[in-house]
Amino acid sequence: MAFRLQTVSISCTPYPVLIYFFLIYQTNIYLITMPKRLIFILCIVIFSQFSVFAKKHHKTTHRRHKVTHKVHHIYQPTVTLNDVKPLGNVWGIDVSHHQSDINWAMLGEQKPNFMFIKASEGISNQDVKYLENYNEAKKLGILVGSYHYFSYKSTGKEQAKNFLSIAQHKDSDLLPVLDAEFTRKMPKKELVINELADFINTIYEKLGHYPIVYCNSRYYNLYLKEKLSDKCKLWIVNYKEKPSCEWAFWQTTDRFKLQGIRGFVDLNMFNGPLANLKDMLYHTTITQQKF
Repeated sequence: MAFRLQTVSISCTPYPVLIYFFLIYQTNIYLITMPKRLIFILCIVIFSQFSVFAKKHHKTTHRRHKVTHKVHHIYQPTVTLNDVKPLGNVWGIDVSHHQSDINWAMLGEQKPNFMFIKASEGISNQDVKYLENYNEAKKLGILVGSYHYFSYKSTGKEQAKNFLSIAQHKDSDLLPVLDAEFTRKMPKKELVINELADFINTIYEKLGHYPIVYCNSRYYNLYLKEKLSDKCKLWIVNYKEKPSCEWAFWQTTDRFKLQGIRGFVDLNMFNGPLANLKDMLYHTTITQQKF
């Protein structure tokens, strides 16, 4: 059986091949009558053109993916003290072993109003730089506070005990902080709420003060808002805009450059004048109320 060859328009096919197909159609020549050698050559030409097209298409698609990725990336500009001073805000930083060795003499030239220092994480981890950072910051006359990074792999009570075993709480230090953040796989909501409450209660029973809670607005609304009431002050992280909820501290960026610290450090603002920081300070107290 003979098959009539129909002309197909393909953008990647060279013009001579298209012309040849056209001539075949116009002169009513059957593909079956073509010499086998010519058919073989035509097949090689067409296949090679499709290969070139496929490579170009892959490169173009890959470039489009790269462009799309760049468009969705949110750029965080570097912030310096020159950006902070004109605002007249009460500002501070938070540090841990990630900042490595801090040049405290240089930091003293750009001394922050306050500093939160990581003390512990989970039930056994204690920051290796905590005591050094705490003592050096105190020497510079910086208001200091200690924070615990919450883990969902152990109970709130056990974690509070780990925190209390290392964290310094001297009169006129900032209140202790519970750092509560989302992880890739969160436990059930009720379990999270109960363990957070256990941590907060344990801290209160020991120190007579509720800790400040560090989190983002979504975390606060999901896990803390219903039971937190007005007992715990909030330290909200939001790099895009000013928090809409009531906050005491606001972490505005993680790209703050400061003399004496390698790389970047987090920048935090206090919601009020310097004199109002006294409401955030730890004092030995007797009156205690369970959360």
